[in-house]
Order: sequence, then structure tokens, then C-alpha cells
Amino acid sequence: MTAVRRAWWAASTPGAFYASLDEEVRLRSAIAVAASAALLGSVLAGLLLARASGSAPGPFLLTVPALALPYLLILGMLGSFVLMRPAELDLRAFEIVAWAWVPIGWLALAVAPIGLWAPGPSLAVAALLLPPWHLWMVWSGVVVHAGARPRAAVIGYGLTVFGLPLAMATFVTAILSSLP
Repeated sequence: MTAVRRAWWAASTPGAFYASLDEEVRLRSAIAVAASAALLGSVLAGLLLARASGSAPGPFLLTVPALALPYLLILGMLGSFVLMRPAELDLRAFEIVAWAWVPIGWLALAVAPIGLWAPGPSLAVAALLLPPWHLWMVWSGVVVHAGARPRAAVIGYGLTVFGLPLAMATFVTAILSSLP
């Protein structure tokens, strides 16, 4: 099965996809597909940001992936560590999280045609759809492979991956906006 077909299967029916995984954890393929999807999503986000701001796309095409990929890598690692303890997962937590980032690429492909005419709303729609889709994929993987407490694991994961960065951004924005 090709990587694109596996990525679509993972994103469209994650429960069946995670149930079909071998006993042996295959991090290399999961990380490669997730990195490709994240690269596609960040490149398209850079193009849409450039189009929305009326700027040249070159700097956005370099800056957005250079910032987004390490950021997603750190979030993925932190989230995987959060999943490991309460759900009693081993390296499977890293595999689940890697496959759960695949929707970035599919959302990028979905909003690309509309993004040419309405880049701001397209980015907003993608940003609103990504967290629930991502958390649904993590939930599906944890339910299939967890030894215990899937709800606690996914809530901790969601707070770490989405809640903590949002709280930090809100705090920094509040501090910066109060400066003279």
C-alpha cells in the first residue's frame, strides 16, 4: 500500500487503521508520512499567508516551514510522552501521534483551491478543523492500543498540545500589548 493511501486510510478511518497496525511499532514510516504532510501544510500555509498579506511568497515559503516543522516535532514529542504514562503505551504513543498529524496535509490540499481566492478564511477554516480531527485520530489510536485510562491520556494530550501553546500565546500577547 502506498504512503498516500495509508495516509488517507489513517485520516479517514483511524480506528480501523490503528487496529490494522502490526505488533511491531514502525516509527520510520509514520514519521516520514507525518513530516511530508506537515511540510505540505506549512508550505501551503506560507503561500496563503503571503497571498493574504500581499507580500512576496519567497520569505514565507522559507520561514513558515522552518518554524512550523520544529514546532510540530516538539509538540509531537511532548504529546507522545504525555500519552505514554496514563494510557500505558510504549513507543506506540509516538506512532499514534505521528499518524495523527496527517490531517495537516489533507487540510492543505482541501483548502488550496479556495485559498487562491480567499486565503484568510481558508486558513481560519483549516485552523478550526485541525484540532478536532487531530484529537479524534489520537483518541482512536489510544482506544485501540491503550492499556488503561484513554480519556485521561487524551485530555492530557489535548491540554499539552493545544491548551499550553494557546495559553502561552495569550500570555505573551497580553504582556506585549501592555507595553508602552
